[in-house]
Amino acid sequence: MVARQPVGYWNPRSQVIAVSIGNFTELIERHGAQVLNTAVRILGDTQKAQDVHQEVFLEIWRRWSKYNGRTKWKPYLYRVTVRKAMESAKRDSRYLSLAQQNNQPLSKDTPCATLQNAEFHQKLVESLAKLPKRQAEVFVLAGIEGLEHETIAESLGCSRTTVRVHLYRAVRRLAREMADYLAR
Repeated sequence: MVARQPVGYWNPRSQVIAVSIGNFTELIERHGAQVLNTAVRILGDTQKAQDVHQEVFLEIWRRWSKYNGRTKWKPYLYRVTVRKAMESAKRDSRYLSLAQQNNQPLSKDTPCATLQNAEFHQKLVESLAKLPKRQAEVFVLAGIEGLEHETIAESLGCSRTTVRVHLYRAVRRLAREMADYLAR
């Protein structure tokens, strides 16, 4: 016979779950805006950035039990956000190339200046998606987020020299990728 627990009985497992959910909610409240802003700056689209924001925190929630109290959230979230945004950009560039091959118009009716800015941003995102993962991360963190090399090195777990090398290579490769566009 199983003994019933009286109403209001303290269950340590439910308290651990409540604390865990509370900590996760606090993480989102503290760093959610940073994640969203980073994704918007990379993708240039609020809707896609919100999708990335959700993907970042969903991935963290799925692995929440594996994190310890020593996790440095700000650099970790930068890294995960950049990776998720670049994955999104790669998916979008595949869609764009398919639409252009099929001569399907993209649904953006905007004035000329806005269109040129959108074209430039799209070309940059496509070019970033072609970079090796680490070069793209370093370029986004340095060039778009404006982080110092030391902060990037800490975030990615490498030296400042490695950050400078990846940034140099990323800029060279982006310049080659975008040369035709910039020559117009």
